[in-house]
Amino acid sequence: MSQTFIVRVNSENMEMRKITGIVFLVASLITFSIFITQTEFSIQLQAWMSFNYYIQFAPYIISIMLFYSGLYFIRKNPKSNFAVAIFGYTIFELVALDWMGVLPNNLGTIATILFGCCAIAALWVAHANSFSLKRLSLPQILVSILIGSLESLLMYCLQYS
Repeated sequence: MSQTFIVRVNSENMEMRKITGIVFLVASLITFSIFITQTEFSIQLQAWMSFNYYIQFAPYIISIMLFYSGLYFIRKNPKSNFAVAIFGYTIFELVALDWMGVLPNNLGTIATILFGCCAIAALWVAHANSFSLKRLSLPQILVSILIGSLESLLMYCLQYS
């Protein structure tokens, strides 16, 4: 009886992990398609030298981070919790810096809401170790916060250079 319960719980855990991964993949593809329709590509060399040209590609990085997090969940990669923690902290830092007026958020309202919902779920799953993957250590948490901060700082520095 107890082994049947354990097998059923592991099976449900596996299904939820894959569903979460698929939701992250779909959300990343939706935001990626939103960003690609808003991007202005230029063949003029002069446009390549401006900050505004490069800052429009920053949301792609966040979509790719979410895409890889979803793939990690589907494949049950032990680095999944670390990847989603990086994504979650990056989103919260971008939103916080936008609210404080330090760095404008160029994600758009729909993408910010979608990314925010995914970030809440990502941080919850990562810190609770909901899918019994490799548990986050304190250094990994600090590194994921640092990576998110460095990405935000890089955009801030590029904006004023």
